[in-house]
Amino acid sequence: MQTVVEIQFDAADISGGADAILGPSQCEKEVVKIAHYKILGRIDVTLQLDNNDARVPKLLALLADAGAKAWINRNDIYTEDELQAARLLFVSNWIDASAWGGPRFGTTYDMSQACPTCATGARQTSPLIVGDIELRTVEKHRVASTNHADLLIRDTDVERLIAANITGAVFWPASVKRKSGEISELRWQQAVIEHVMPPMAASSYLDRKGVCPTCHRGGFTGVSDQPLRITYRAEDLANIHDFNRTWEWLGEYGTTEEEVQQGRWSHPGVLVTPKVMNLLRAKTKKEAKYQGCDFIPVWLEDEKHEQPYLQT
Repeated sequence: MQTVVEIQFDAADISGGADAILGPSQCEKEVVKIAHYKILGRIDVTLQLDNNDARVPKLLALLADAGAKAWINRNDIYTEDELQAARLLFVSNWIDASAWGGPRFGTTYDMSQACPTCATGARQTSPLIVGDIELRTVEKHRVASTNHADLLIRDTDVERLIAANITGAVFWPASVKRKSGEISELRWQQAVIEHVMPPMAASSYLDRKGVCPTCHRGGFTGVSDQPLRITYRAEDLANIHDFNRTWEWLGEYGTTEEEVQQGRWSHPGVLVTPKVMNLLRAKTKKEAKYQGCDFIPVWLEDEKHEQPYLQT
């Protein structure tokens, strides 16, 4: 596994511009992208480096000295062996493969067991209906999602999953509501997942500041400048299915009653086995452009290891 850090800053207001930072930090062209936005008056500089590269702390120190704000994003890049050895993998949906869903388009939910503050625990009771906003772009992908993290899988891939006897999910039809009001069926089906995992280990990289004060289950988010790392105690993986939902509901939720009623909720994450990953992953570079999601291995912890570790 390699951790890559992406650092972005606006060079427009830095005395000496981008060169005042890139030169002293010894960052060459192969790790730098510069985009000029004349209308906005911005010069966006983006660098990608190994997280352990000695230039990273030097670069951040130079930006701090210049009074420039740095946007930092870290991602873990896993080897094929690590992906295949994982007990479970988190399904990380792409933004451009996400449609608008939720109650605003007609999907119904049972709220009787839902948290009154954040709606965590809402249970879908009707087939999914999504809006047609940017749907042409979304429909290019074999795996898609909604802003509620509903998992949509192309019909042909659903057939392969069923033929492989996967466990933990049933598949419901999904439809789109057009601007005209017409409702038509999509070529995706929704993976409706019932199996809920135990709570994650405390060592997971999660920001808990926004967790719901009522149910303590909704409102978990990722840590802004760290890679997503989900950790489970090894014994909690004893009864996993091929499809699983997280106990935690992820993402921000509405802060007003109106926002919650409109469907601004947190949502459970989806965890799958390598068996599912292999059935859904693209086989060619061309297909990879429209895969629609990434797969991130779950980390483990137990009494034999002092730190969380990857299954090998």
